[in-house]
Amino acid sequence: MTDSVRMEVNDYICTITIDRPEKRNALNSEILQELGRTLGEIKPGGDIRVVILRGAGEKAFCSGADVGALVATGEGATLLPNALQSVKNCSCPVIAMIYGFAVGAGCDLACACDFGIMADTAKIGINPAKLGLVYFPESIHRIIKLIGPANARELFYTGRFFAAQRAKEMGLVNYVVPENELHSFTYALAKEIAANAPLSISGNKVIINKMLDLKLSDQEMQALYDIQRSSWETDDIQEGVKAFLEKRKPVFKGK
Repeated sequence: MTDSVRMEVNDYICTITIDRPEKRNALNSEILQELGRTLGEIKPGGDIRVVILRGAGEKAFCSGADVGALVATGEGATLLPNALQSVKNCSCPVIAMIYGFAVGAGCDLACACDFGIMADTAKIGINPAKLGLVYFPESIHRIIKLIGPANARELFYTGRFFAAQRAKEMGLVNYVVPENELHSFTYALAKEIAANAPLSISGNKVIINKMLDLKLSDQEMQALYDIQRSSWETDDIQEGVKAFLEKRKPVFKGK
C-alpha cells in the first residue's frame, strides 16, 4: 500500500480507500498504479471475497483524473484503462460506495465496479466533452452496456453531473440510500455476498464479463484507439485542461 491508497480486510471484506481528500481523491499516477496492483493480487478462494471501493473524507468518492498531471505526462491514456481493467478482472465483486462527487474518471471507476451504491446527496457524471477529450473505447462500451445507448449519449454529450435518483433511473447505480445509511447499507450487502460460495461468485463474474465483452477485430479496435488518442494532441484539450484548472468555461475551436 501507499500513502494514497489504503487497504483493510475484515471478515472477508476488503475496503480499499483512495486517500487524497485534499484533492477530492483525484486519480494520479501513483493511485492508478496501486489500484491495479492491489486488485490484481486478489485471488479466488482467498481471504478476500468482496471489495468495497471508496474515497477518503466526506466530499468525494473520486473527483476524476488529476488532469493536469496525467495530460502533462501522457500517462492517463494507459494508466486509467489499466486500472479500470483491474476492477473488471478482480476475482471477487467490487462495490463502489459513492458519496459527494463521482465525476469524470471517478464516474468511470464507479461504473467499472460490479455494484454502485450512492448516497442520495451525491452527484455523478462524466465530462470529457468539457475538456476536449474523446473517451476510452472500452469505457464507452462498458457504459453503453450498463445504461444503454440513449442514456450513454446523454451522459457523454452533455457532460452533466446527475443527481442520485436520476443516476439510478439511468442505470448508473444499483441503489440510492440516505447519506447517513450509506456505510451500513454497503457493508450489509458486502456481508451478504461474502457469505456465499466464493468460487461460485468468482466464476459467475468471469462468465458475466465474458458475455459482455466487445467483439471487434483488431483493426477495428485500432481505428477506435486512433480516434481516442488523437484527441490528446489537439489544441482543444490544452484549452479544456487550462480552463478546468483556472475554473472557467473553455473556449473550444474544434482543432
